Amino acid sequence: MIEDKTLYQAIEMAAHKHPHNLAMYYKGKKISYRKMLKRIDRMANILVHQIGVEKDDVVLIAQPNIPDVITLIYAVNKIGAICNLVHPFTPYNQIEKIMRQTNTKVAFIFEQRVAKEVEKYREIADKIYVTRVEDDLPFVKKFVYHNFMNRSIRKKLGKFRGSFKGFKYMRDLKATRQPVEVVTDKFEKMSVLLHSGSTTGDPKTICLSDQKFEYICDQSYKILCCKPEEMSNGGFLTVLPSFHGFGLCMCMHAPLCWGSSLIMMPKFNNDEASKSMAKVKTICIIGVPTMFENMLKSEHFQKNKKLKSLIACYCGGDTMSISLKKRFDEVMIRHGARARLYQGYGLTEAIAVNCVNTHEHHKDNTIGYPLEGAEFAIFSPEDKKLGPNEVGEICLKSGAVMLGYYNDEEATKATFNKDGWLKTGDLGYIDEDGFIYFNQRKKRVVKVSGVGVFPTEIEHLVESVPGVEAVCAIRIPDPKLQSAIKLFVVAKYFDEVGMKNLILDTCRKYLIRWAVPKEIEFIKELPYTLYNKVDFRKLQEQEDAKRGITHEK
Repeated sequence: MIEDKTLYQAIEMAAHKHPHNLAMYYKGKKISYRKMLKRIDRMANILVHQIGVEKDDVVLIAQPNIPDVITLIYAVNKIGAICNLVHPFTPYNQIEKIMRQTNTKVAFIFEQRVAKEVEKYREIADKIYVTRVEDDLPFVKKFVYHNFMNRSIRKKLGKFRGSFKGFKYMRDLKATRQPVEVVTDKFEKMSVLLHSGSTTGDPKTICLSDQKFEYICDQSYKILCCKPEEMSNGGFLTVLPSFHGFGLCMCMHAPLCWGSSLIMMPKFNNDEASKSMAKVKTICIIGVPTMFENMLKSEHFQKNKKLKSLIACYCGGDTMSISLKKRFDEVMIRHGARARLYQGYGLTEAIAVNCVNTHEHHKDNTIGYPLEGAEFAIFSPEDKKLGPNEVGEICLKSGAVMLGYYNDEEATKATFNKDGWLKTGDLGYIDEDGFIYFNQRKKRVVKVSGVGVFPTEIEHLVESVPGVEAVCAIRIPDPKLQSAIKLFVVAKYFDEVGMKNLILDTCRKYLIRWAVPKEIEFIKELPYTLYNKVDFRKLQEQEDAKRGITHEK
């Protein structure tokens, strides 16, 4: 049981129990639990004695799925500091804002992001360390990447190389012989910051403790319907990132707690995934709908004989279609695998999955059944608890529910009803058997390839573009990303091409790439509600009707 352990203590216990097990597999490189723990302990020493990080300091980590992200998260946790986890391709203006708002002491930024805005990052070079994708690559791949693929990045960073620290921080900084004590008194206190759209669609920073993670991780083998020893004898395809609650909890921490292997992929690639699964026995895949759709299109995946070892596969981040589940399950059946593709439900305010379908307990078209200790209820707009099959807002109580929003007591209070239920901002119902059905989002969040995109954030930015009078962002379907963004813009000027390019350039500069609109349509005026607010629902309905998209009532 790990319910009373800190994040670091949980994987330390696993490392002592399974020292020779494979902890991380990264593009051909293998790192054992013993070596992983050694790297974590060394980094904790460096953070304390070389960089000066102390208990309760905030450390920003903006990394893709590379071994360094595991090293940093657990080293920071060991010393009692706070992990501030951010998307690695977040633009500088947002990174700087997050660092300022959270009083971040030091940040570890991915070199590909720094290279895009190197002049700006130079302004905070004294606070950042730059990590590289190549540091943990096998020798041949490292040589090829360094001398051919990474040339443009090295060229951009070249003239500022002396300004930035940490291109080889794992080697250049020296650990001391001074011991670093494990901080254990923060188990119930803030240890992780994640960033999300809140339950209303407005960007917020969510505070979580180690206790919240361990509540879910302690049940992870039950979710997979397997024995703990089976988990220690297989790997998880780790594609969902650390800044994603589901990715951090179920794709990284939970597997490591039970001695599993992380097959780390900074970016999903069908062929690479199939080759990695051939090298490492894979028992679980967790991803978003677009990832599983891509797998089914891959001949390598379809013919991969190693699929037989899969025990469970889970789809999150967005609604899974019945067709996707059926087609994926057919592949599993053909290969004789135990796995079936199931859907669960969670939100960053409660870390990850809080209800889920499993082998033993599932029902089609539902988002699952509550985990042990989790309670779900449906409430009306008047805060009245509804009965079976009545549609309302999905609310929950769980050991994974957040401590609150960072420095925002008012928003935190508004997220809970008078009886202490967390209001998810999603609509659905519960049937007579206790299974939960998801209808639609009440909050304005669009999932683009599983990444939460916030229309209000896009609108506020585009409204700042000269000539733009009003703007509204909605969701449109996309064959690759599942969803994308379309803007309706009211502008003073009629040079549509020039205005469109200006809007797109602004979005590319200040937003993550998933938030950049795929389509822009100029209109004379936006529709408004009786309360004089932009009627985004009407625009969405009109666009859906134009595209022939229908919704069940």
